Amino acid sequence: MNFIGRDEEQKNIKNLIKKEGYQGCIIYGRRRMGKTELIKKCLIDSNIPFIMYQCQESSERDNLEMFTEQIKRSLNNSYLYFNTFIEAINYLFEYSLNNQLILVLDEYPYIRELIPGCDSKLQNIIDNYIMNSSMKLFLLGSSIKTMEDLLSSDSPLYMRFQTSILLKQMDYYDSQKFYSSFTNEDKVALYSTFGGVPYFNSQIDSKLSVKDNIINLICKSSSGLKEFIETYLKQELRKINDANSVFETIANGSSHYSDIFSKSHIESSPLFNTVLKKLQKMDLIEYIYPINNKDDKRKSGYRISDSCIRFYYKFIYRNESAHSILNDSDFYDTFIHEEFYKEFVPKTFEEISKQYLIRLNKQGKFNPILIDIGTFWYDNTKEKKNGQFDVVGKTFDGYIFFECKYTKSQIDDDIISEEIRQVNDTNLKPVQYGFFSKNGFKLKKEYPYLFYTLDDIYNG
Repeated sequence: MNFIGRDEEQKNIKNLIKKEGYQGCIIYGRRRMGKTELIKKCLIDSNIPFIMYQCQESSERDNLEMFTEQIKRSLNNSYLYFNTFIEAINYLFEYSLNNQLILVLDEYPYIRELIPGCDSKLQNIIDNYIMNSSMKLFLLGSSIKTMEDLLSSDSPLYMRFQTSILLKQMDYYDSQKFYSSFTNEDKVALYSTFGGVPYFNSQIDSKLSVKDNIINLICKSSSGLKEFIETYLKQELRKINDANSVFETIANGSSHYSDIFSKSHIESSPLFNTVLKKLQKMDLIEYIYPINNKDDKRKSGYRISDSCIRFYYKFIYRNESAHSILNDSDFYDTFIHEEFYKEFVPKTFEEISKQYLIRLNKQGKFNPILIDIGTFWYDNTKEKKNGQFDVVGKTFDGYIFFECKYTKSQIDDDIISEEIRQVNDTNLKPVQYGFFSKNGFKLKKEYPYLFYTLDDIYNG
């Protein structure tokens, strides 16, 4: 399969490689986001000699032996010998004084844990050679906290890297390139299930239906993605006390701060705050706030940031006992299909609509310019009710309210009138209205509003 997406990241990395002299770059993000494949693609396209070493959770001696063998092969010199891992890096910097070279240390946190003072020793090497070296140094890592620590002002490596890239999930548009032969409706369903993780999307089989892909990849007890998610979460959540309780509470429907706190049974609010911040740092949950009141915690909330993990907890995790006595197809039909298409997919359609607006905005195709996109919380004190609008864009002049309908019926004049009435009842004065529709529009008159269909969304 050809490399898909990450155009902006590729551009940044390739521009760095083209620059004269020493250049450093840190690339980090959760597992399976495609960090290794991204740098491989850029290295191959560069036509510059490179050494790419995958650090191991072993010993320094083991890593040194494997690293040395890779250096020997890459430099075609079988006589090289090093006493330490740092000595090998120093040799490569010296080699780069007269030769172009790219060095990639993948999963750098592993070797960092094994070598006392590793960051300081690497800093000394960079400082000794920085003025004359042509080295391009890349450090990759899946531990977001560790890699961000390298960039902090307290780190010995502070200011030794000209570029840093936090690799997050792809948006709906780049994700659909993995399954471009499916219908637009199926693309929404697949994105709802597998999200924007390249590894997950690369497993999708274009010869199978959405249902069969879901069953094969995440429902079966032997499914690779199911096993990966379970193993990954156990490894990540065991690092934080009470994290699993918080994570399960969010996964099972609680979103607001007070609900999560009470249901997770954590001893104190400060401890709860610490857990939430750590899970956010790990890119496992994200903070959702109303764009008109970002500081109001009562109206803000949290959600699992990964669609596939969200799907797993929503449909698989809580129904495992029933799954054990049903065949896969019956389990899907009984516990997944109806709620998936009635609630789960329409909610994802709202997120896709936001991402589409962001794409238009970045491309300079949205007028007026949006300066924020999110939910909008309102309080109607006169009628003693409150609520939120799920997709709202903020401009310099005011707000644009969007209605997203993922239903079999088309949006008609009545739906438009109802949306405008709901907004008027809150005494809000939007500068514009917009409508996203799965099945298009059936309008008896013209409106000065914004209208988008699935074809618009997936035509880029």
